[in-house]
Amino acid sequence: MVDALNDLRRELTNALRSVWKNLPTDNAPQADALPDDVVEEIAINFYRDPKNRGKLNEDKTDSLPMLARIRSRGLFEDDWRARPTEDRPWPVVLVHGTGSTKGDWQDLGADLRRDGWAVFAPEFGQRATGSVAESSAQIGAYIDTVLLATGASKVIVVGHSQGGVLLRYWMRVLGGASKVKHMVSLAVPNHGTTMGGIVSPLIRNNRGESVVNSVVQSWFGEAGFEMIRGHDTINAINEGGDLDPDVTYLCIATHFDTVIQPPETCFLEARNPEELKRVQNIWVENLDPNSVVLHEAMPYDPRVRALVRADLSKLVEISETAEN
Repeated sequence: MVDALNDLRRELTNALRSVWKNLPTDNAPQADALPDDVVEEIAINFYRDPKNRGKLNEDKTDSLPMLARIRSRGLFEDDWRARPTEDRPWPVVLVHGTGSTKGDWQDLGADLRRDGWAVFAPEFGQRATGSVAESSAQIGAYIDTVLLATGASKVIVVGHSQGGVLLRYWMRVLGGASKVKHMVSLAVPNHGTTMGGIVSPLIRNNRGESVVNSVVQSWFGEAGFEMIRGHDTINAINEGGDLDPDVTYLCIATHFDTVIQPPETCFLEARNPEELKRVQNIWVENLDPNSVVLHEAMPYDPRVRALVRADLSKLVEISETAEN
């Protein structure tokens, strides 16, 4: 086991050298280089999760952030023959978070399709490590294609982590809100996270600012900094209030979220009684007090999936009641 971990540590260290430009070489050590114990610590924590033990995908350009190179989990394919039905007239678009792929939606996507929904999921932004503006534009173009293909006028959107920020940026800044019926946020940093929160899965000890900045840039890419509380991106999606007109929201968060800190920042705030009717904020633990759901598990945890399915079923019931 020790030899295996050492091999993994060496593998990750070599991989890190291709993306961390300030790592020292044998011939040119640098004073501001990432310390060896930080690399070792990341290796141990990264490979502790069984799903991360596979080899990293190659990066011949030596330019991709680490999370853009991790092999994907699961498989989810779009079915462009899918069409909305009379009682489920809105296609559902699932948007993954940083470093993930749409394979994260394998379980929830299958659940929703069995429930009768037309479900789609994009890939974008080098696994959401590119800038928020660029990834949001790609998602917007994808949703336009879904609307054109299905003939629907609006979609239901589900975003996990950064995926929710990208959706809200598209809705608020790029003008996509009029195309959205309902939004589900799964552990989305709607009001930003702390710098320590975003790197907490990688580094367990306190580190200097320059080291943390290096970790964010090289692991999460440009988008990592945009998730930090107070960034212009976070301010832009909340300017003038959290909610967009005529859109309803469900925000699901977990008390065991170490990435979004504090986890309460996942919730959206209503400014008046009318908005209060359009947003619901819940903890996963409300459904199961004994549950321990981590940030990265939100898309495929069975309790979270049950909450999303129930929420969309309720949306149908409300719509049918309003029509009658």
